[in-house]
Amino acid sequence: MIFIIPLVFGALGAAVGAVAGAFTAHAAGEKDRQAAKHHKQVANELIDKYANLEKKYYELADESKRQIHDLTRQHALDEVEKDCLRLAVRLQQNLISLMWEIDREPTADTLNRFKAAVEQTNQVLEQLKEELIIVPNDYYTSLLTAIAATKSIKTLKPNDVGSKKILSVDLGRTSTKSCVSREPGNVIFVSANVKEMSMEQVRGGVFEARATDPLMDLWLEYQGSGYAIGQLAADFGANLGVGQSKVEDAVVKTLACAGYFKLKDDISVVLGLPYLSQEQFEKEKAQLVSQLSGPHTMKFRGEDVSLNIGKVWVMPEGYGSLLWCEAQPKKTAAMPDFTKVSVGIVDIGHENFHMLMVSNFQFVRDASKSEYFGMSKLYELIAADIEGADSQSLALISATNKPKRERFYLPKGASKPTNLDDFLPLLTEMFSREICSRILVWLPERVTDVILTGGGGEFLWEDIQRLLKEAKINAHLVAPSRQANALGQYIYGFSKINKQIQYASENILAESP
Repeated sequence: MIFIIPLVFGALGAAVGAVAGAFTAHAAGEKDRQAAKHHKQVANELIDKYANLEKKYYELADESKRQIHDLTRQHALDEVEKDCLRLAVRLQQNLISLMWEIDREPTADTLNRFKAAVEQTNQVLEQLKEELIIVPNDYYTSLLTAIAATKSIKTLKPNDVGSKKILSVDLGRTSTKSCVSREPGNVIFVSANVKEMSMEQVRGGVFEARATDPLMDLWLEYQGSGYAIGQLAADFGANLGVGQSKVEDAVVKTLACAGYFKLKDDISVVLGLPYLSQEQFEKEKAQLVSQLSGPHTMKFRGEDVSLNIGKVWVMPEGYGSLLWCEAQPKKTAAMPDFTKVSVGIVDIGHENFHMLMVSNFQFVRDASKSEYFGMSKLYELIAADIEGADSQSLALISATNKPKRERFYLPKGASKPTNLDDFLPLLTEMFSREICSRILVWLPERVTDVILTGGGGEFLWEDIQRLLKEAKINAHLVAPSRQANALGQYIYGFSKINKQIQYASENILAESP
């Protein structure tokens, strides 16, 4: 069209000239020359209008060319921007694929690839003046820690301790669980009762070595006092010490366990404490480390024993169960890899129940706590229904934890035993609902899996699992629940000492107290 219009203007100019000539020729033969003059004037006006119209046309043609050039340039820029955006989208999709790969099998290589992909994507987004992808710095360090921790735990050898003697002590309120290996069958249970006596009473014949099960006849002399531990202490009237700090009698209980396992000379000790608050935990941790570290001399069941505790590690109660769980070679298909997710650990003990949050195998202090609400509350409910019953009685606790149709308890002075099956199921259901309610009030939003452990976790498993399932929470029971903390603590101590996994031991639980 642009090329045709000039031709049109040329033809139009020629036509106007022809019309003007025709007017002049026609007027020459006529009398009225005045009319010819008028026609010539009209022709001149037409020529002027034509010239103006042609000028306007060329001005518009130039403007049109400029607009077409600008539109073509902008279109090209738009196409380049679209190509950049497509590239950014593809890079982001690659990031998502890498994240899935990291979740399936975290390795240092995939983590480095992910970091490089983020940097490349941000370079493109920066050119487009779009918001950059922000990855927290601790994301990489926490994943590297989880990778190292997983490798270290799964490469531990069951009995490859050599000369490194590690004593794990789980200071339960009902019983102290202790071990010197990662074999569940070798974990000992010692009732938490402790009775202190004067040396005069001891040397007067109260204690004597007898050829009986040592766990039923634990006693020692230490720093000028005599101590009965476990069932022997209960026979002397000692209770479980409900309401006391677990730091109290911790040294005596630890030495008793060391004596039972015939440990001597240099050893290391791993213990657990309730995590009621950061201030409380750090204070009691410092007390335990101070009391246990260094040399100790005692008479264990009449025999001289010397120990030197070179290292003491203290972790929140319940954390050992996670370590034990991750150390197992086989897992069910429904159980996730707890080193890669946010998980809640619920350890239901006698006096407390502990709720710990762990994210990518890192202890989350601010989201973790313990509450003074444990199985002792259930034992109090049971004792309230039985005349003469003592809620701290080892016999009552033992009867409660027996299988159905074997739960008979005979209080002191009673003429016949009480069948706990008559009312225990209803009390258990009520108690489980209370425990579950407290768990759900505490549970952080991003936690979808809960590990149940401890004696209470095993006892209440069926009810709590059902109640958590109703809340769309996946529950997992650690096995064996009662021994898991002691076993996990031993694994932690072993990983700290074993030279083969020195790097992992520097990172494992790096954020834990």
